[in-house]
Amino acid sequence: MPEPSTTETDQRIERVVDPAIEATAVPILEYGRAWMMAPQTAARAAEIGLDGPLGFWVNGRAGVLGEVDADVAAAAIGFMAPDLVGRFWRHRPDDLTPMTCASRYAEAAAVWGRTALADVDPDQLETLADLANRVAESALPSTGVLFAGWRNLPQPVDPAGRVTVALNVLRELRGGAHLAAVHAVGLGPHRAVLAAPDPVRGGVAGAERFGWPAPHPAADVDRRVEAEHRTTVACRHAYAALDDAELATFTRLVLAVRAAID
Repeated sequence: MPEPSTTETDQRIERVVDPAIEATAVPILEYGRAWMMAPQTAARAAEIGLDGPLGFWVNGRAGVLGEVDADVAAAAIGFMAPDLVGRFWRHRPDDLTPMTCASRYAEAAAVWGRTALADVDPDQLETLADLANRVAESALPSTGVLFAGWRNLPQPVDPAGRVTVALNVLRELRGGAHLAAVHAVGLGPHRAVLAAPDPVRGGVAGAERFGWPAPHPAADVDRRVEAEHRTTVACRHAYAALDDAELATFTRLVLAVRAAID
């Protein structure tokens, strides 16, 4: 079978690949936020000695880096101010390794998913997990260091737990690409947070919650839009591994699991 021409590839990206990435980006983000901010996740953080949901967020996400300096964790996370990352990273209990934090975070995601998706067809969840994992397996590890680390974590065997962890891997894929994009457009993480349209993680409240102190620079929405586009471009190579029908199925199922948690 002949390879598709450059024109055919470009047309497919414009017609199918980019729309699928853009249609699922926010639902994947919101699905991840739901389990990260869930009361049971906060309770699990307290059980293992971490400082609330954000302490678990820092150590659980960046735990895949292993025993690194706080600045390295801050560099990978990007959108939280380095001082705040350092506070959470250094206040981890001595007997709790970073990789253990990452494993516990994945376990918390799976536990939450089993309840949140209890009414969703397990076969549909397996299909979504398979498609999400194919996207992840097709992505270059350089797209994001936390993505590369989370891709290597073992996934649960049950459909709901597996799909929740698999979607978090894709969340980290876009997150890594987005961090590079905001720097590429001259925005930087502080101003990127300020310009985010999401009221939960954007604006002054979002910036200060993530440790960025006043005075705050002006939000630059135009550069934020350009950064989002560049983020999509950076993820194309991974999503293009799915054919048109698979991308349609992936989009439909991502929207379905997002709707299931409302």
